[in-house]
Amino acid sequence: MTNVVPAVTLLAGVLSALLAGFYLAFSVVIMPSLARLPDRVLVSVMQTVNRVIVRPAFVVLFLGAPGVAVVALVLALVAGAPVIAILVGAVLQIASIVTTMAVNIPLNTALDRADPDDAGDIVRAREAFERPWVRAHLVRTAFTTVGAVALLL
Repeated sequence: MTNVVPAVTLLAGVLSALLAGFYLAFSVVIMPSLARLPDRVLVSVMQTVNRVIVRPAFVVLFLGAPGVAVVALVLALVAGAPVIAILVGAVLQIASIVTTMAVNIPLNTALDRADPDDAGDIVRAREAFERPWVRAHLVRTAFTTVGAVALLL
């Protein structure tokens, strides 16, 4: 059992690092680019992203990073292996999912309801979405990144 712990922890760390990189790309490229575009374009692009993102590759990263981290933690506990770094990594991956479910997904859902033919609705939707979504996204990016580092130590 002890031999499996490093491999599972490494897998959790790699999945977490890949997810952190995905989130980082949104933070440093996608959202700053969308911030420069008209309201209708930002809303339309994010509505499209919200529909396209739920694909197997993303789901494997999004659910796999915390799931495998929790498995690594349980295996380490059972094996009597050191658990502090794995515990930190698992908690931060779970915190990232909680942030996503508590903030980002509800904001995505609200944005999806915006009427593309109503200019006022588009403006209101962007104002309600952009700043809180970006803030929560930065939080989940930090959680995922620090969690990946902990798992890869």
